[in-house]
Amino acid sequence: MGDGDYFDFRGGVFHGPVTGVGAATAPSSGGVSNLLGAPAVFTGRDEETQQLLNVLDPTCTSGHTTVSAVSGLPGVGKTALAMHVSHVARDQKWFPGGALFVDLHGYDETPGTADGAVLSLLRQLGVHDADTLPVPADDLYARYRRELAAREPVLIILDNAKDPAHITPLLPGEGTGHRVLITSRDVQDSLLVRQFTIDALTPDAACLLLDRSLRGRDPDDHRVLEEPDAARELTELCGRLPLALLIAVALLRRRGQRPIVTLTAELRDAADRVRALRFDGVDQYRRELTLHPVFDVMYQHLDPELARIFRLLGQAPTPHIWQATAAALADLAPNDVALLLDDLAAASLVTVDPPGSYVRMHDLVHLYAHSLSAEDPELRHEAAGARRRLLGLYDTYVLAADQCIRQVSYGEIPDVFSGSDQLALQWLSQERQSLLSAVSWTSADDPDESGRAMSLALNLCGYLIQWYYFSDGLEAAQAAHAAALALNRDEWIAQACNALGACLRGLGRGEEALEYLYRAQRAFAALNEPGQEAGAWDIIGSTLVGLERFAEAVQAHKRSLHVYAALGDRRMEANARVNYCATLIQLGRWDEAQEALVGALDIHVAIGHKVGEAAARAYLGAALQKADRAEEALEQFLKAAALYGELGNVHGQVAVWFPAAEILYEFEQFESALAIGVYLQQTSISLGDRGGEARASLHIGHSLLQLGHFSEALAAHRCAHTLYEARNDWLGVGQALLGIATDHKNLGDDAAALEAAAGAAEAYERAGNDAEATRIRSLIG
Repeated sequence: MGDGDYFDFRGGVFHGPVTGVGAATAPSSGGVSNLLGAPAVFTGRDEETQQLLNVLDPTCTSGHTTVSAVSGLPGVGKTALAMHVSHVARDQKWFPGGALFVDLHGYDETPGTADGAVLSLLRQLGVHDADTLPVPADDLYARYRRELAAREPVLIILDNAKDPAHITPLLPGEGTGHRVLITSRDVQDSLLVRQFTIDALTPDAACLLLDRSLRGRDPDDHRVLEEPDAARELTELCGRLPLALLIAVALLRRRGQRPIVTLTAELRDAADRVRALRFDGVDQYRRELTLHPVFDVMYQHLDPELARIFRLLGQAPTPHIWQATAAALADLAPNDVALLLDDLAAASLVTVDPPGSYVRMHDLVHLYAHSLSAEDPELRHEAAGARRRLLGLYDTYVLAADQCIRQVSYGEIPDVFSGSDQLALQWLSQERQSLLSAVSWTSADDPDESGRAMSLALNLCGYLIQWYYFSDGLEAAQAAHAAALALNRDEWIAQACNALGACLRGLGRGEEALEYLYRAQRAFAALNEPGQEAGAWDIIGSTLVGLERFAEAVQAHKRSLHVYAALGDRRMEANARVNYCATLIQLGRWDEAQEALVGALDIHVAIGHKVGEAAARAYLGAALQKADRAEEALEQFLKAAALYGELGNVHGQVAVWFPAAEILYEFEQFESALAIGVYLQQTSISLGDRGGEARASLHIGHSLLQLGHFSEALAAHRCAHTLYEARNDWLGVGQALLGIATDHKNLGDDAAALEAAAGAAEAYERAGNDAEATRIRSLIG
C-alpha cells in the first residue's frame, strides 16, 4: 500500500490492483468517503501539514480545482501526511461532496491503470453499474467528470502515482472547489501542480515517533525516555526514515523490555544495515516490514544511465556529495552530470543543496547504492575505477589548496582556486569528512587504489596538522603508515612517520611522537632528502620543548635552521626560526627571540605568506609580553588574530586572543576583556576544548568581579572551578577558588569566603605551589 507512517487501517474489501473500500461510507461531515484511517502516530510534519491545508482550505484558494503533489523517498511517510491532512480537512467540513481514495500502485510489479482506477472511483461515487458502462474508456472518464461536476467540493487522493498519464484522466473537469492530492516518489514536473517534497523526520520527531509507538502498545514501555542517547542513535541508524523506524519499533516490541542499546549494536555492526532493517510481518497496510525490496524497486525503475550514476554515487565517501565528486565518479563532464543529478532529484533519490554545488543522499539510500556493486564482478570493476578517479581529483585539489595557503608550487598542479586561500580553506572545510573517509581506502586490495589513498592521506595531513585537527590527522597518518609499510616504500614510510609524530605531538603525546620523528629523520637522511630531514628536526625541536627538554630542543632547531639556510629555502627557514623562538621564549631569552622573530616576520611579509606571518606575530607578541612590553605585545596579538580570522584558523585565533584579553585586563579595559572572554568561552565550547573553556570562564569571572557584577562573577568562577577540577588542574582550581572567595566577600558572605580561600590554599599545595598556599593561609589566619 502507501508508504505512510503508521495508520489505523479500517477493514475493507480490496478490488484488484487498485485499493478501494467496497462500499462508500457517509461520515458525519457529509458526502461519500473511503479514506484510510488517520495515522495512529503522527509527528514532525507541522510545517508540511500547514502548507497542504493552506492549499486545501477553500477560504485560502480559488474555487477552481487545485492539484497538489507530495513526493519523497519510499517509506518517508507521504501517505501518512496525505491521510492526516485529509482527515483534518474533512473534520473542518471543507469537502461536503466527499473524499475519495485510490491507490494507483505505480511502483508495483504490476502497476495499476487509470481505467481500473476510474471504475473504482465511479463505484465510490455511487455508480454501481460502472462495470457495465459502455466502452471506450473515454466514456467512463466523461461519466466520472459529470458525477463530480454535479457534486459539492470533493477531495480526491491519488496515492502511489508514477505515470502522469495515469493521473490526468482522473482530474476533475467542471465543478467548484474540488481538490486533488497526489502522492508519488517522483516529482510531477510535467503537470501544473503545487509540488511538495518531504524528507526524513527531524531527530526530535523521530525519537517522539519511537516513544509514542512503543507506548501506544504498552503504556509502561519507557525505554526511549530511559535510554535517550541509545534512542537517538537508533533513529540515526534508521536514517530517521518512518518505514525504518516502524521496523525498529516492531523489533523492539518483539524483544520485550530488552534495552534499546542492544538493537543499536546489532544495526551498527551489521554488514548490510539496509538488509538488517527487516521484520517478518506486515504493517497495518499489509506492507512488508523490509527496506531492501522497496529500494530494489526504486532502483529497477531507473533507466540504465541513471542507474549507473546512482550506483557510482554510492561510492562517494559520504552521503553529502560535491558535484565535482559526482562528475569524477561517473567520468562525465560537470554539465552532463548536473542534468543527471536533476533527474535523480526528481526521483527523490538525491536532494540538491543550494546553490547547487552539492547533492545529498539519504544515509540508507547511500548504503544501498554502495552495496549494488558488491556482488557483480563487472560492477566491482566499475566502482574501483570510479574510486581511483575520485582519489586523483581529491589529491589534486588538496595539493592545489596547499599551493594557495602556503604559497608553494607543485609544478603541474593547476590553480583551481584562482590563488584564493579563502576558497581553498572553504573547500577543505566542506570536504574534510569526505577526504577523511576516502583516506580509509588505503586498506583496499588494489595496490593502485591503496597507493592513491595513501598519497591523499599524506597530503591531507599537512592541512589537518596546521589547523589543529590532530585527531583526524592521526587517523590519516596511521592509515598512510600502514599502507606505506604494505607497499614497502621507504620514502612514504618516512613521510608517514613524520606525520604521525606531528599529530601525536599536537595531542600531547610527546614521547610517542619522538619515536616516530627520529625514525623519520633517520630515514630522510638515508634517502638524501635534506629538506624533509630539516622539517623532521624542526618538529623534533618543538616536541622536545613540550617535554621541557630545552637543551635538546635548541640543538634540534639549530640543525633544522642550518639545513634550510644551506638549501636557500627562505620560507621554510623563517618557519623554523619561528618555532625555534618558541624555545627561546621558554628559556627566558626574550630579546634574542624578538630579534629572530622580527627577521622571520620580515621574510613572511615580503613573500606574502600569511600563515607564517600570523605565527610570527603571535610568538613576537609572546616575547614582548614576557619582556614587559605589553602595549607592543597587544598590537602583535591583535594583528595575528586578524590574520588567523582571515585564514579561517579558529584555533590560532583563540591562541592569541587569550594573551590579548589578559593584557586588556591589565590595562583595566575590563569591558573589552570581558567581551573577548565570552567569545573565547563560546568558541572553546564549540571546539570541544574544555581547558580553553575553563581558562575563559576564569577570565570572565575576574572581569565581572572588577566591573562589580559579583553574583555573575561567582557563577563564572564556579564554572571554571568545576572544569578545572574535572581536569585535575589544581593550579586552575586554586585560581578559581580564590575568585570565589573574593566574590563571596563582596557579597557579604564571610563564612563562604573563608571556606573557598581554605580550599584554594589546599589546591595550590596539591599543585606544588607551597609558597602561594602559605600566603593564603596567612591571610585567613
